[in-house]
Amino acid sequence: MALLDVRNVSIEYTTEDGVLKAVEDVSFSLEVGESVGLVGESGCGKTTLAKSVMRLLSKNGRISEGQMMFKGEDLVTKSEEEIRKLRLKEIAMVAQSAMNALNPVYTVGDQLIEGIQIHTDMSREQARERAIEVFKMVGLEAKRLKSYPHQMSGGMKQRAIIAMALTLNPSLIIADEPTTALDVVVQDRILQQVIEIQKKINSSMILITHDISVVSETCETIIVMYGGKVMEKASTKAFFTKPVHPYSLGLNNAFPSIHEIGEELISIPGSPPNLMQKQVGCRFRARCPFRTEICMEEQPPLEEVAPNHFSACHHNKEVERFREESQKRETWEKVRERIIEEIRRDVS
Repeated sequence: MALLDVRNVSIEYTTEDGVLKAVEDVSFSLEVGESVGLVGESGCGKTTLAKSVMRLLSKNGRISEGQMMFKGEDLVTKSEEEIRKLRLKEIAMVAQSAMNALNPVYTVGDQLIEGIQIHTDMSREQARERAIEVFKMVGLEAKRLKSYPHQMSGGMKQRAIIAMALTLNPSLIIADEPTTALDVVVQDRILQQVIEIQKKINSSMILITHDISVVSETCETIIVMYGGKVMEKASTKAFFTKPVHPYSLGLNNAFPSIHEIGEELISIPGSPPNLMQKQVGCRFRARCPFRTEICMEEQPPLEEVAPNHFSACHHNKEVERFREESQKRETWEKVRERIIEEIRRDVS
């Protein structure tokens, strides 16, 4: 049995302008000790999906369909009290921005110790010893427990947030852009620490990022999201060696290589869809260089194209041609020209 089994989950937000469907019909599973990377552009639904596992959606958000089975129990139907008992102890989250995740009027140590005591029978002294232990695990000195957030650097605060998430050896760690706003050297150190600790305590991990290079080093499986839908799901090795979906091909083209110094990257023209509007056909249709009439009218199913490799494209069988043509700059320039022409037509 999988540790986490997300089944046909849809999530929506009610706004003044109408209903925004942020996530639609998403399914995936996570085994014990496995690391899965959720990848996609800003607004694709990856953070919303992660927050829904923790039941931390904003007040105007709700899980409209589907199940989230954690250790055989549906998180969607649990009461707030039941979910609160699971947070930190069973499911922990490394917040996207450490700068805003810590309470500025309490020391970091007090915040850490409070979380430990809420979920255990430890005394304050025992909780403090555990806090010192996890601080050492992430490379922080014990004296930093007495520091207020403003007295710590960005890297220190991020380590403190990671320490909080790992305090009770949770079964599942959700890391939402854990190295945002940090320099590359600090990013690498922190990611390596997270991986080492995750393996040590045999936790599963969902890593959310828009940086596919991070996933290549940390995860066994990658899930590519676009416009609230899953475009491709594969092993990390398969994704980087044999991507299938046109969006994945575009992402790989935009990924810098140390072997092509001085080469201009090929970007994907256009912008993600407006999810306030009703979506017809493939979500990637407006930016896809290989779209046909069916792409404009019908939403493609997520099909298995190889063992444990899935792609949501009407033309999966043409992937060899797509791979070759997607590496040509003119292929994507034609998309850019098409988008500009469509904008002019709409304006006139």
